[in-house]
Amino acid sequence: MKSPRFLVSLLGLTFLCATAAAQTPAAAPAAAKPAPVKAVPAMKVAWINSSQFLAEQTGVKQLIRVGKELELEFGNQQSELALQQEKLRTIVGELSKLQTSGATNEVLQAKQTEGLKLQSELQAKQQAFQAAVQQAQQEKQGPVVAEMDKAMEAFAKERDLGIIIDVAKLGNAVVSASTSIDVTADFIAYYNAAHP
Repeated sequence: MKSPRFLVSLLGLTFLCATAAAQTPAAAPAAAKPAPVKAVPAMKVAWINSSQFLAEQTGVKQLIRVGKELELEFGNQQSELALQQEKLRTIVGELSKLQTSGATNEVLQAKQTEGLKLQSELQAKQQAFQAAVQQAQQEKQGPVVAEMDKAMEAFAKERDLGIIIDVAKLGNAVVSASTSIDVTADFIAYYNAAHP
């Protein structure tokens, strides 16, 4: 029978060998060759300013025409809202004068009630007006904008433009833009020629 010391030594030696084998770095796999870098073709970049599409003299004729139709359609309602806003301002002014003149609480309360009622009516009319205008814009301007999107793609393809950036939608993000790559007037002329 072998002595327990021998077994403990054998187990210790096995443990040390296993630990050493675990710490020995494995042979590094052969370095993989990096994938070849594809050459990116040069891309032409241009920009437009879509806020100019609504310019009376130089803009997109269809959008201007639709804008005028919307003005005619909603002009009376807009005037009515403006009159109610003015009436509300008048009531606020009268209420302020009544407060400084020492009017009775009943008179002040009646004027406040009148003002609050008018304000509530005005808010409801403004919300209905805004909803009606948005719906009319979607119905009338939506098809024009969809057609303009298609025309923009064709315009870019014909001129081999890889990307067209609308600086009007970027706001203050555009610090500087070269006018040599501004295609706004070109696109408007292109679109107006196809859609008089």
